[in-house]
Amino acid sequence: MYPEENCKESDFLKKLFGEYYSKNVISVPAFEKREFGYGVFKRKIANRNLAFFSENEMNSFLRNNKPLFFSYSNAYYAFPDRKPMENKMLLGADLIYEFDADELGLEVEEINGKQWFKKEHLDKARDEIFRLVNFLENDFGFSSNDFEINFSGKAGYHLHIRSEKIRSLNKQSRIELVDYLTGSSLHFESLGYDFQKGIASQNPALWVERINSSAKKILAQESKQLCALTGIQKKKIDFLLQKRDEVISGIDKGVLFRLEGRKSAEFWEKIFQTALKKEISPIDRQTSVDLHKIIRVPSTLHGDTGFVAKKMSLDELKSFDPFSDAIVFREGTQRVFIKKAPKFSLDGKEFGPYEEEEVELPLFAAVYLLGKGAELR
Repeated sequence: MYPEENCKESDFLKKLFGEYYSKNVISVPAFEKREFGYGVFKRKIANRNLAFFSENEMNSFLRNNKPLFFSYSNAYYAFPDRKPMENKMLLGADLIYEFDADELGLEVEEINGKQWFKKEHLDKARDEIFRLVNFLENDFGFSSNDFEINFSGKAGYHLHIRSEKIRSLNKQSRIELVDYLTGSSLHFESLGYDFQKGIASQNPALWVERINSSAKKILAQESKQLCALTGIQKKKIDFLLQKRDEVISGIDKGVLFRLEGRKSAEFWEKIFQTALKKEISPIDRQTSVDLHKIIRVPSTLHGDTGFVAKKMSLDELKSFDPFSDAIVFREGTQRVFIKKAPKFSLDGKEFGPYEEEEVELPLFAAVYLLGKGAELR
């Protein structure tokens, strides 16, 4: 037994999670070829190299062991429970792209090492799913039928692709795909840009279309913003903006308006570098290229929040609110002691702020706070 398990908070959560798994059947495609792992209180992966020979066996494991985290491999193996990894005999792997709010450069409040995400943080992660889908459909010919989306249960979203077209891709191929999606393999010169000569690319590539469109949006900003972005004197920016329509339409014609002096190339390079950064997809690289990673099983519970890793369609994702729609434990109350917590919202209700106080809360709020370090009372 891990030390993290030997506490009343762990026992309390395991009891609740066991009740959930006794009422809900978890299903995993090709489960018999997957490696599974589970976690305990404050430890997301306590053991792995598990395999199940029937869905009934897997669900019995969940009901009896009541894990606070349950994960599976994107990979398919001939012998998923063998060790070491090479003895499993890899048969192929799904693609899984992950976007977590804490990896998107957002400002997130942190107290005693715990992050307090808000709806707007997770909305940013959700928006990245839609941006990625645009890439995958338009640039690679995938269809919405190839995608499965689920909330991670805490801070973001996972996009699963189980198409036969990608199952045999090796790690290098997956790296090249991520390089394309993140723009790390793109070079302006090879795309047809020449900032010294004032040439904008007219290459029919979709990436060029995205970059040019983004650059035009940047040029629609005020002079003060453009000065801060490029470091070019305001009078030169003002002169350019007097001819804004001409400047913007020039990009479509492959012509970059030349500023006075020697900094014209520098100006355009900063404009287009910024345009590129706005268009790249900030994918979690490790998850995307790792053939042996294990990740949250959809429809299972997350031990840090008590939320369900809910599956949904793209249409359902548009209106999905994890702080309401992923809540499970709606009945009952529980008393907890909270060292410190900011104001937060769950299920449309406001809670906190709290500091060194004991309060009785709806069960879902108490469970949420236990993942932030609260103690049972």
